[in-house]
Amino acid sequence: MSERWKYQIKSGMPFGLLLPICLGLFDWYGTSFSEAFFTLKFLIILIVFLFLGIFVIGYYNWTEKRKTIEYNKQK
Repeated sequence: MSERWKYQIKSGMPFGLLLPICLGLFDWYGTSFSEAFFTLKFLIILIVFLFLGIFVIGYYNWTEKRKTIEYNKQK
């Protein structure tokens, strides 16, 4: 696996996991625990946020890291 993908997974995974859990906690306030976390809706939200975190946020962080490295080389 390339360095880029490793970095994207490491930087996007926390967003992809923490945000759906926080949303599930808000749902848990009005429903039971199993209805908030063990449903198809939660699974779909989890998968969508994981993909967004890894591909969008991870890629953005990777490009910013590359820009920083290039900027520091020029100094």
